[in-house]
Amino acid sequence: MALSYPIRIGFRYFFSRRRDRFLSVVTWISLLGMAVGITSLIVVMSVMNGFEAELRNRVLSLVPHGFIDGPERRLADWPALMKTVAEHDGVQGVSPYTGTAAMLVRGDRLRGIQLYGIDPETEGSVSSIEQQLVEGRYLAEPRFEILLGDILARRLQLTVGDRVTLVLPTVTVTPLGLFPQEKSLEVAGIFSAGADVDGNTAFVHLRTGQRLLRLGNAVSGLRVEFDDLFAAPEALARLAAELPEGVETLSWAQTQGSLFQAVKMEKRMIRLLLFFIVVIAAFNIISILTMAVSQRRSAIAVLRTMGATPTTVVRIFVVYGLLTAVLGISLGAAIGVPVAMNVSELIALLESTLGMKVFNPDVYFISAVPSVFRWMDFVVIVGAALVLSVLATLYPAWQSARIEPAEALRYD
Repeated sequence: MALSYPIRIGFRYFFSRRRDRFLSVVTWISLLGMAVGITSLIVVMSVMNGFEAELRNRVLSLVPHGFIDGPERRLADWPALMKTVAEHDGVQGVSPYTGTAAMLVRGDRLRGIQLYGIDPETEGSVSSIEQQLVEGRYLAEPRFEILLGDILARRLQLTVGDRVTLVLPTVTVTPLGLFPQEKSLEVAGIFSAGADVDGNTAFVHLRTGQRLLRLGNAVSGLRVEFDDLFAAPEALARLAAELPEGVETLSWAQTQGSLFQAVKMEKRMIRLLLFFIVVIAAFNIISILTMAVSQRRSAIAVLRTMGATPTTVVRIFVVYGLLTAVLGISLGAAIGVPVAMNVSELIALLESTLGMKVFNPDVYFISAVPSVFRWMDFVVIVGAALVLSVLATLYPAWQSARIEPAEALRYD
C-alpha cells in the first residue's frame, strides 16, 4: 500500500498536463527520442550480427578451424598423426594438406596467392570447396590442374580449360644460373565462397602439391575441423599438448582473427554512437523532471504537510520520470524487434517497390541484407536504457525532496 501511493501520484502527475502544453511537448519528444534510440540499436545490432555471421560462414567455408603443421612445414608420419587427431574429442574432420605462398602469371598479369594441396577424399570433412564450385570439375585425379576463386580468375582473365603459370618460392639450379621454379597448370574449376578468399586462394590435388613442393610422401600439415567453431581455439590448444615435439598448431582465430576483430570493433563503435540517442533522451528526462518539480512546488509542500516523507516525494518523481522512459523503451522494442526479425523481407519489399538494389550482386559479395536477432542483445539494450533512465531521475527527484513546505507556500 505504501508503494502504491507514490505510484498513483506519479501516474497522475504524468498524465495531467492540460495546463502545460510545453512540458507535454518536451515529454513526447523525449519519449520518441528514447523509442528511436532503442529501435535503432535493436535493428542495427541485428544487421551487424547478420553481417558477422555471413562473413564467418563464407570465409570459414573454405578455411578450416585449425592447422597442425610439421616442423619447418614438413610432416612425414602424417597418417598416424591424422588417426590420433581424428580420435580426439570434439574433432569433426581431419585432412592432410600442402601449403605455400606462390604467384600466378598469365601474360602480363600476375597475382600473389596462397596455394593449398588438398586430398579430395578427406577435404570434404574440413571445408565445402566442392560445394562452392561454380564452373568446371573437382580435383578428382592428381593431375597438374588448379582450382581458382572467381575473383582471382576474373583478375587473370582465366576460364575453365585455360592454362596459367605457377611460380613457386623455390629455385631450380641450371648451368645458366638459378631460376624460380615454374609449372604450367590447367584451370580445372572455379569456386566462389563470396569472400576475400576468392581473390587470393587456389587449390591443387594433394599429390600435385607434394610434387611441386618436392615433399615426397610428406605433407605440410593437417587441416582440422571441430564440432564447435568458437571452442576450436581452446580445443586446438588442448590438442597441441598431446602432439609430438616440434608440431605447431594455428587456429582460425589467428589466421582470420584480425578480420573478425575489425567487425567486432565496428559493432562496438556503432553501438556506442547509437546509444548517444538514448543518452540524449535521458537528459531530456532530467529537464522534464526539473520543470515538473519547479511547477509543482506548492503540491509538494502540501504533500509534505500531510505527512509525506522526503523518500515518498523522491519515489513520486522517480515514477514520473520512469514512465517516459518505460513508454519510450516499450515503443522502441515493439517496433525494433519485428523489424530486426524481418529486415531482409522488408528490404526486399522496398527494393521491389522502388526498383533498386541496396547491394548490387555484381559489386558486393551479398545481394540481401542479413539479420540475426539475439535476445541477449535485446536484454542488454533495454537494461542499459532502464539503468540510464533511473539515474537520470535521481537528481531532480532528490531536489524535489529538499523543498521546504513553509518556503514553497509563503506566497501562495
